[in-house]
Amino acid sequence: MGQWRLVEVQLANWGTFDGAIYRVPVARRGHLITGPSGSGKSSLLDAIAAVLTPDKWLRLNQAAQGPGSRDSQRTLLTYIRGAWSRTVDETEDRIVSAYLRPRATWSGIVLRFDDGAGQVFSLCRLFFLRSTATAAADINDLCMLERSAVDLRDLEPFASSGLETRKAQQNWPDAVVTSNHGHGRFYARLRSTFGIANETALQLLHKTQSAKSLDSLDQLFRDYMLERPATFDLAQTAVDQFGELRDAHDRVVQLRQQRDHLLKLRIHTERYNAARAAAAEARLLIDAVEPYQRRRSLDLATAELDELNERLVVLRIETEKAEQAYLDADTAWDAANKQALQLGGDQANHLRDRIRAAEQNVEDVRNRWKRFATDLENAGIESAPEDATTFAELMCAIEEMLGDGATVAGPSHEQLERLSKARREHRRLERAVTSLRSTGSTVPDHLLSIRTMLAEELSVPSTALPFAAELIEVDPFYSAWTGAIERVLRPLALTLLVRSEHLRQVRRWVDAHRIPGRLVFEEVAAESPPPRPARSDNSLVNRVRVSPGPFAAWLSGQLSERYDFACVDSPDLLDSHVRAVTINGQVKASRTRYEKDDRQAIDDRGHWVLGDREAKLEALVRQLTAAASELADAAGVVERIAEAQGEAQKRRGILETLRGRHWHDLDNQSATQAVRTLQEQLSDLTRDDSDLIAAIQAEERARAARKAAGDDRVQTQVSLSSSESTAEELAGLIGRIKADLASGTVPALNETTTAALNERFRSVRRNVTRDVIGEIGQQVTRRLGQERDDALRDERKAGEELVSLATQFNGRWPAAAMSAELTPGVDDRDNYLELLDTIIAHGLPEHEANFLRLLRERSRDMIGELVSDILSAPREIEERVRPVNTSLRRSPFDEGRFLNLRIKTRRSDTVTRFIGDLRAISEGSWTDDDLESAERRFATLAEIMRKLGSSEHSDRVWRQHCLDTRQHVTFLAEEVDDSGRVEATYDSGAAMSGGQQQKLVIFCLAAALRYQLADADDDYPLYGTIVLDEAFDKADTRYTRMALDIFVEFGFQMVLATPQKLLQTIEPYVGAATSIENPTRRKSEVSEIRWDQPGSEPS
Repeated sequence: MGQWRLVEVQLANWGTFDGAIYRVPVARRGHLITGPSGSGKSSLLDAIAAVLTPDKWLRLNQAAQGPGSRDSQRTLLTYIRGAWSRTVDETEDRIVSAYLRPRATWSGIVLRFDDGAGQVFSLCRLFFLRSTATAAADINDLCMLERSAVDLRDLEPFASSGLETRKAQQNWPDAVVTSNHGHGRFYARLRSTFGIANETALQLLHKTQSAKSLDSLDQLFRDYMLERPATFDLAQTAVDQFGELRDAHDRVVQLRQQRDHLLKLRIHTERYNAARAAAAEARLLIDAVEPYQRRRSLDLATAELDELNERLVVLRIETEKAEQAYLDADTAWDAANKQALQLGGDQANHLRDRIRAAEQNVEDVRNRWKRFATDLENAGIESAPEDATTFAELMCAIEEMLGDGATVAGPSHEQLERLSKARREHRRLERAVTSLRSTGSTVPDHLLSIRTMLAEELSVPSTALPFAAELIEVDPFYSAWTGAIERVLRPLALTLLVRSEHLRQVRRWVDAHRIPGRLVFEEVAAESPPPRPARSDNSLVNRVRVSPGPFAAWLSGQLSERYDFACVDSPDLLDSHVRAVTINGQVKASRTRYEKDDRQAIDDRGHWVLGDREAKLEALVRQLTAAASELADAAGVVERIAEAQGEAQKRRGILETLRGRHWHDLDNQSATQAVRTLQEQLSDLTRDDSDLIAAIQAEERARAARKAAGDDRVQTQVSLSSSESTAEELAGLIGRIKADLASGTVPALNETTTAALNERFRSVRRNVTRDVIGEIGQQVTRRLGQERDDALRDERKAGEELVSLATQFNGRWPAAAMSAELTPGVDDRDNYLELLDTIIAHGLPEHEANFLRLLRERSRDMIGELVSDILSAPREIEERVRPVNTSLRRSPFDEGRFLNLRIKTRRSDTVTRFIGDLRAISEGSWTDDDLESAERRFATLAEIMRKLGSSEHSDRVWRQHCLDTRQHVTFLAEEVDDSGRVEATYDSGAAMSGGQQQKLVIFCLAAALRYQLADADDDYPLYGTIVLDEAFDKADTRYTRMALDIFVEFGFQMVLATPQKLLQTIEPYVGAATSIENPTRRKSEVSEIRWDQPGSEPS
């Protein structure tokens, strides 16, 4: 294979290359592009770069941008639009670009390469912009690599009205086609074709286009030759690993705090346990459950083992018979096989083995085909292909289905909102029904929960703290007025009534706790004034009843004083009363204030808190039924839509899987034919040998008999092994239990305790087996625990401090509480103490030891590797530069002189201090391992890690300076003679003229290009095109010629652009030239220039 070189560039709608397809032939020897400034030379070179360079590195018109200049105003967008001028927008007071193609437009670039040996391939890139597109993100693009000559005119139909990637792929089926900036596969194939190993070589090639901006060796090697050093990853690893060390230290501190807290809790737990004498009987039975369960398990396991031992006797006999039968069958097969081999059956055996393998392959193919057909059926495709043609058609159809991109929408926001609302309503009604059934109170559940907590705090029954609603009911004679009376009395009905002796405790408790809702309570004094007579006969006071009791007098007085509302039949009658209510719920609260609140229907019994409890329960149940129906309907809608969406996604997933299948894996006909062919070969082999046929048939019968005997042997062995394993488990269990009984680990139980537990276990399940005895034991324990809790209710005050400390623990260390499943209550006190014991005995010592171990390891190992990499970086960079020096020795830098690059270490004081700190850590300057010195050592290391992991600007600058080992060296260029003697040294281009500096960098750039593009043993790289834009603007004729000689020596094809400078110097290095003019500034014109004769001026 020859060298790939550019032979043609085709352009359409690119910058000022407007309104036509431009074809620019490129001479294989080298090509010159010339013309005045602004004609379009750089635009042509940028078109080449737009194809060869990944977008992440693409910088357009860089040759015109001096060092330190702002970003170029040229972008892919401006080239596609055809920006040709800058004008002032008077309306917005800013400078804007004038475009040749402001509406929807397309652009195209084709680069054609050949290798000089007859092979051709084309690199293409197409763009499309809608008329409204204004940003780079709006660009649609397509890249194509085709191993044939592609004409841009043939690509135009696929881009002029919008990119048609699929049709382009169909038109060039063997091409690599990528789209919408996802071009990794395109550039991977490009590099593979050109023999470019590293992606960074494409960046260096692109940078070469603006080589004049490379002004120092340091810039060249730091930014484009050397990869980002591993020290950054090592530092990040160190920071990550230090995070583990920091976490270990934090864990030690946390465990110490937990230990001190739990020590306080243990003191109060001991006080609490001393007060539990009243629960002794329940605790005795709880403690007896485990030994009882163990003894009962022993009896059950013993009976089960006795039955299994009888079965084992039979199984062993059957196994011996099966083993002997298999040995006899194996002997018979061995004899038959030997007989067949003696008669020449070795080749027949080989064919039979192949037949069996082929038959297995047929079975595998059939199974794959069946699975394939099933997948097709699941994807909605009824028939599976029977031949390669229909299979190919099916694959095309699948590709079209997958390329369609249509998706099934999921449930809408409104449907999901309806479902959420239905769930909330259903849960609310469920809680209301459950609360009413369990408590018998019509008061909302959240208020009842508050009252329960208050009652427990006061050690009084809930009835001692009633809500007014529980003491008031509407007279049945006036039941039609219940809804209206509810609206008037609701503030009083939901008021908690507190007697004077409880008021102080209630106020303290309410003030100290967060109330889940709104709570109103009133003091009920022991002495209450008698109620006043109602103002009218139709007063609300006369239509309700108050339950007798200690609150009746106070409640009657409040009704007569605050709720003496007249019940009027018409709103017109409201004028006759200061306070009144209509049957429809309109309330007159004073002479001027009226109110009607219809947020809840007036006849909604589920919302009432007065009146008949059974009627409210019935209403709530009806509402719950309706809510359940609504929930089921809403859930059904969402589930059906979600199911449809899931089926569509499932179908697409199946199709994604099927697209990768191959016909040869499903071709049953070919697999079957292979079996027939082998069978015919076997038949041909044995047709004339009756003895061999008989021997083979006898061997096959013996083989089948041996297989059957083997299967029977395996089955009996499995049964025996399973039974023996079960017997061993039972024996082990029995042995462990007996050992525990003998050692006293399992305490003895008296007859009374045993009888009580017999009854309790039987009440859970009459038929107790070994498999369920643990579950039954748990249920019995839970029941006994409930009995114990009931007995301990009177001792709760003794556990107040315990609960408070447990609550503080869970709030302060929720993860530890969740991990140990701790609940802040007296019932879980032993688990808190168990956690304390674990912390003291194991947790804290182990974590302290782990902290010390990590401190030793991290302070040496992780830092040691980092400092080693930093110190060895200059040597590794020298290794990287050595092949570049080898390339530089191939051509003289000057007469009798060659360039040699040398690395010089140059670290700043900051870097030196950093290295000193790292070495102090890694070389073990800290040797103390006691906790106090370890804490100091940790603090020192933590500060270094903080700066390495910090996001503050100053720390990031420091980190970059210390870790980027490329900045720790500078590059010197030495001029050496043939004997290797150094004649001159250049410090990264310093103290040199512009031409000398550019020549020096160009030389090294050429060597770097050869190193990146070619193997060391190759005469020239597989890819040879180098683009140079205004490359020698500072160099004289002599230096220009020498630089060009370098590129020629290294085997490169140069595509050079220059604004009519150095043409006579460049002429010998190119085979042709292209002149670009743009007299109107709106449209570039291209013409070819031929050399009249070698060395002459271009014509």
